Amino acid sequence: MFSWRVFIISASAIFAAAWGLQRIELVYDGPALAGGVLPPLAIFMLAFLLALGLPKGSWLRLGKGEMLAVYLIVAAGLPLASTGLIHYLLPGLVTGFYSSFADEAGRYHSFLQHIPFWMVPDRDYPAAFSGFFEGGGPVPWDAWMQPLLSWSILVGAFCATAFGLAGLLKKRWIDEERLRFPLTELPLELLEQGGSLLRHRRMWLGAAVPALIYGINGIYHYFLVPGEIPLSFDFSTVLLDQPWRAMAPFTSRFVFYVSPLLIGLVYLMSLEVAFSTWFFFLFTRLQLLVAELIGRTDDHGAFIGLGGQWLEWPNFFPHLQAQARGGLLGVGLLSLWAGRRALKDLWRTTPGNTDAVRSFAGFFLGGLALVLWGWAAGLSPLLSLAYFIMMLVMLIGILRLRLDGGLPLIGLHFMVANVFYWIAGTGPGIFTGGEYVAFAFLSILTYSGLAALAMVQFEGLKMAEVLGMGSRRIGVLVGLGVGMGLLAGYWANLELIYEYGIFVLDQQGGARTVARLGRYFHYLYAEAGTRAGPADWDRLGGMGFGFILACGLSWLRLFFLRFPLHPLGFVYGTGLGALLWGSALLGWAIKLLVVRYGGAGTYRQLRPFFLGMILGELVLRVVWAFCATLGEVGGGYDWW
Repeated sequence: MFSWRVFIISASAIFAAAWGLQRIELVYDGPALAGGVLPPLAIFMLAFLLALGLPKGSWLRLGKGEMLAVYLIVAAGLPLASTGLIHYLLPGLVTGFYSSFADEAGRYHSFLQHIPFWMVPDRDYPAAFSGFFEGGGPVPWDAWMQPLLSWSILVGAFCATAFGLAGLLKKRWIDEERLRFPLTELPLELLEQGGSLLRHRRMWLGAAVPALIYGINGIYHYFLVPGEIPLSFDFSTVLLDQPWRAMAPFTSRFVFYVSPLLIGLVYLMSLEVAFSTWFFFLFTRLQLLVAELIGRTDDHGAFIGLGGQWLEWPNFFPHLQAQARGGLLGVGLLSLWAGRRALKDLWRTTPGNTDAVRSFAGFFLGGLALVLWGWAAGLSPLLSLAYFIMMLVMLIGILRLRLDGGLPLIGLHFMVANVFYWIAGTGPGIFTGGEYVAFAFLSILTYSGLAALAMVQFEGLKMAEVLGMGSRRIGVLVGLGVGMGLLAGYWANLELIYEYGIFVLDQQGGARTVARLGRYFHYLYAEAGTRAGPADWDRLGGMGFGFILACGLSWLRLFFLRFPLHPLGFVYGTGLGALLWGSALLGWAIKLLVVRYGGAGTYRQLRPFFLGMILGELVLRVVWAFCATLGEVGGGYDWW
């Protein structure tokens, strides 16, 4: 599976792509290629190498195991080099020591002393901070080496914990429950059939759908001809009167949006999850209407709103995101409870089972390293332990959503510290200054796409099993990809940013979100640490409601085999429904008609068509990404 050829091809791909991605995404504002529900570049590489049809003996003609190894290394490493981690991490490490944030009279200054010296660039190098924003100079690597190493240790600890977690849950999830793993079907089809999918007529018909849509829309973006094919409908344009307009507030959009890629994925997932996704999203609209009728839409709760700009919308009753987090917590805890016997059996076999030893060692040693890192960052030992236990339970829940559900999830997108603020309140004396700072900076673990490392690990184990290959080296391949991705990302990002400056990239390129999130770390600790607020029982109640509903749905599905509502769909629809419900509804209707009136045979016959829709949209992203570099700075075309 692994060879020097795999290493050279993977390293070359990651470093070359990392250099190009920064320019495509940060300078030209083109499509993001590294991350996403399926990594476009990793899939594109797989399809491209197969499409070449290289003769036997060619150096680039890889075997099935080598192709899988390259795919896993690139899928694990490349997202870290851009939107999966580094785009969000680096700006946060310098923002607090530049301009108004560093003003001694400002509200941030008293907290800056609590930021450990090893977490940020050396403060004795002023050019490390001014150059980051203003550009025009070389990278001060001496100032950056220590924080880059420190954060790499945290990522490595997370990776080790994810490796151990995958080994511990493998038997239960893959061998016993046999989760669906919908996102492995496209790469498996490419690998298993030796590229025969690329010669399938129905696949090309499916690929023609996104090619036509995004081809026309991309041409319209650049040349304003011939017209744009609409893919969404905003219900706020028709819900204009009270109380109906409450169903489509600005902070919780009511938009019917469809994507060929998402429709293709819905075709591969279970009907119950697909149905529940759009059903529970419409249920959130009903909740908003009821909140308006009883006069609760102005009730923002006691929580001061950290994360409200992006992660807690709508930031008022009935607190939909809190419900989704409660559901996610329920899914995670129920998954652990269901797997308790498998974990006990694995523990009993540890003395003679090297795989079990590696899994337990990776999980506990990696988890210990995470707790120690949090302690060093400013949390008390018990608070650090509680923080990472909460994070890992949420991680198990998000893994279950992706591996068994199949809709796009690459991270938790939730500030774990918010739960502690909901319980204890905020302001001086609730937590120490160092704890507020640590909470803020550790949010990178859940807001970024780091959770995708655990997902790639699990999906690699499943793909190796299906292809009849050994799975012992999957963790090594993922770890190798992480190391390559971090090195390539640090180099490519810092070289570009110190050349242009984040101000220029923010105003003219595609770095607006990057710059905003750099400030967000500091908003977090300043708001929570200076503004007093009591415990937020409204949001805790919403979280409890979501937890009970997810557990109740799971219980009902134990006794009623065909019960149509699924806890995974509840989390999808409540937390991410605005993006997913339109495609879930359309994909569910198509699959329902196919299965009911055509049967399993028709479903299998149409499967290449929907795989083609997925592959076609991913390839179109790569095409328009390269086209972005031919246009104006900041003028790229993206639709995600």
